[in-house]
Amino acid sequence: MNGRLHIILGTPDSERRSILSQFTKKNDQPEPSWALLPAELESINMPHSHWTLQEDQFNFTELSDSLDAEYFLFFSNALHLAEQFEAILELLDDEEGLSMGRIILFLNSDLLPEAKQQLLAWIDAAGHFSDAIFFSHRKNENAMAISKCKERFETMRYPLESYVVGSKKTGVLEKVLNTEPRRITHLFDPPDLLDEDDSPQNDPYLAKLANGKRERPAPFPF
Repeated sequence: MNGRLHIILGTPDSERRSILSQFTKKNDQPEPSWALLPAELESINMPHSHWTLQEDQFNFTELSDSLDAEYFLFFSNALHLAEQFEAILELLDDEEGLSMGRIILFLNSDLLPEAKQQLLAWIDAAGHFSDAIFFSHRKNENAMAISKCKERFETMRYPLESYVVGSKKTGVLEKVLNTEPRRITHLFDPPDLLDEDDSPQNDPYLAKLANGKRERPAPFPF
């Protein structure tokens, strides 16, 4: 694999597939765009392959090793966030021609007004890794909940950006994909620029306690 690898997180019905496919249709990219989907996401209206996670490594179906592309890897909501990010680190180590791009979190805004603690904790975890949050299905009924979610990350001083998106508002994707990283995690920073406390093993969502459990586990709210 050669090119840039972007990570796409999202709640159910967040439109992450439709928005991305419409963006790639409207925007000419120097490299072809290729989606990498978990098993529960059957298809997308753009070139794509599927992945499985076996022994902490990604395995891709029908994907040429020599393909130069802009890859968009969709995380699964049926697997731990931490395990998938650890597998991403392994993938980047194995594929010398692959570089880390951006991490984008898509949120279905209809879920926010009545969000339970498990969902809020998952959003906190996903936001920890993300460069940007895209809010879909914005309505008057959920506008206040969107504002509260934005304010929460601002209060925690997360540098990520936030946008309201939809089928006709895909242009911000190009901006996010081509700007500097804004994620608070140091997971993908060059090792020579990291302090020991900022190493991947010490990321609060990846670090393990003596009993083997995660220091700050992300829940399964879906």
